[in-house]
Amino acid sequence: MTANETVFRAMSDATRQKLLRVLSDYDLSVSELVEILRMPQSTVSRHLKVLRDAGLLVDRRVGTTVMYAVRPPSDAAVVPGRPPGSQGSLRPMSNGVIGLRDRLLEWVGQAQLDGDVADRLQKVVRRRHAGDRGFFDALAAKWDRLRIDAFGEAFHLEALTALLPTEWTAADIGSGTGYLLPVLSARFRKVIAVDPAPRMIEIARNRPEVRAADNIEFREGTLGSLPLADAEIDLAIVSLVLHHVESPAESLRDLKRTVHPRGGVLIIEQQDHRCAEFYERMGDRWWGFEPAQVSDWLAQAGFREVRAAPLRTARPSDRSRVDAPGLFVVTGRVSAP
Repeated sequence: MTANETVFRAMSDATRQKLLRVLSDYDLSVSELVEILRMPQSTVSRHLKVLRDAGLLVDRRVGTTVMYAVRPPSDAAVVPGRPPGSQGSLRPMSNGVIGLRDRLLEWVGQAQLDGDVADRLQKVVRRRHAGDRGFFDALAAKWDRLRIDAFGEAFHLEALTALLPTEWTAADIGSGTGYLLPVLSARFRKVIAVDPAPRMIEIARNRPEVRAADNIEFREGTLGSLPLADAEIDLAIVSLVLHHVESPAESLRDLKRTVHPRGGVLIIEQQDHRCAEFYERMGDRWWGFEPAQVSDWLAQAGFREVRAAPLRTARPSDRSRVDAPGLFVVTGRVSAP
């Protein structure tokens, strides 16, 4: 039997045509189709198999349920606001089996549903929407883990950078191994990575995302002796660096020189602490700071609108065997808006 003959045979049955018509509007499970068409499950399943084998349906698993849908047309241009496969979608005509399949599915999708069938379909759809709330209630306890497993822990932080102007030049001061550089390079016109350790710079350069970027420049230097020109950058990011420098207040005065009047600074720092093992392991010079102290240093350096806040989500991972201090963030602008 040829492919065209298989399609025609699958479409020749009135029950299968009705199944395709219902599935033209919504993805549905076997149990929902049984309710809508008032047919035995064995009958519905048998017809679904014929349609799927003929390439007229696709299925996907959602949890423990298999959902069926009309196979999307090849290279279809879909009418805005209508789901693929819904009545009124535009389906291009092409040669061979694909063109035949698409034209037959378009014909079925335009058929009028019986009143009782249409009513039962809408009842199922309304019940499904009402059940969405119960679905999320059932997943509430593990929702965070599901989201992190799917998208990682930092996607929302990357999204927040969209609030900042893309034409800016950002400097990651104390860039280390470059974990921030991919996010910054994707957002800003230019990124300058500054670090005193050649080995750190080498590791950062070899990150795949960094190697693929063409807007990241590396400079060897330290906070307090920055290899940056006056007003060269718009955003200075100083993440977990200040506690390594000899003179924090003096370093922030030099930092102010490098920031354009339209720009500002973002500092992430460790709370003052007495976590001795952490202090030794990290090679720190200072035991962290009080947020008010860093805020005062920024204000004395000439930054305006200085604000400090704790980072409440920062905490050791479950695998950490070392007590770590809390973190806080301080921001400031060079000039008032």
